[in-house]
Amino acid sequence: MTAQLPAPIRCADRPTLGGLVVPWITLHAGGRYLFGALDKDRRDRALAERRCQVCGQSFDERICLAVRPADVRVGYTAEPGMHPECLAYSVRACPMLSGEATRYRATPAASGLPGVAEAGRGPRAGRPADAFDAWWITPGSYRVKTDPEHPGQLLGVDLDVPVLRKRPIRPAAGPDLDSLLALARQALGLEYATSSCPHQPDGAPHPRNTTKEND
Repeated sequence: MTAQLPAPIRCADRPTLGGLVVPWITLHAGGRYLFGALDKDRRDRALAERRCQVCGQSFDERICLAVRPADVRVGYTAEPGMHPECLAYSVRACPMLSGEATRYRATPAASGLPGVAEAGRGPRAGRPADAFDAWWITPGSYRVKTDPEHPGQLLGVDLDVPVLRKRPIRPAAGPDLDSLLALARQALGLEYATSSCPHQPDGAPHPRNTTKEND
């Protein structure tokens, strides 16, 4: 992604890395910021205190959510909301939201480090990127869901709320052609047949059956 993107005024005091604003919920470990890894404490604070995940400031009249189809199915999005201008910046700066990234990381950016919020990323590791939509809601519709079995654990922002409008951010990234062909061969049982057949050079005639049939 191109560096030196114009950042929202709200982010003027945020640190930058490679010319990009470091979101408020980004993990800081080992003396450096780890893009793609969420600080669990800050993520929970953003949810509970109604802070923007990018600039860390409180919300005004509108809140934007980045929502995947999988989020809709479970009824919440694990990541906090954003100001409209912070979402607009993230759509250009974040490889996943911009569509530049076609797959999730196979290994998390902060694998094994304490205080990391996976935010539902575990099952996504190495898989094709999901589609994302932007949802606009009001502060009055911003509700945080908790785990019924662990009331102190915050799941994310409740999606069963009135939505002012929805706009697509990026389409889903499908599997590559080689992967699809491999799956098709496996499903049709062609892998063994292909490997057991002798290779015929291009243009070579196929062997003919010279055995006479019985009259």
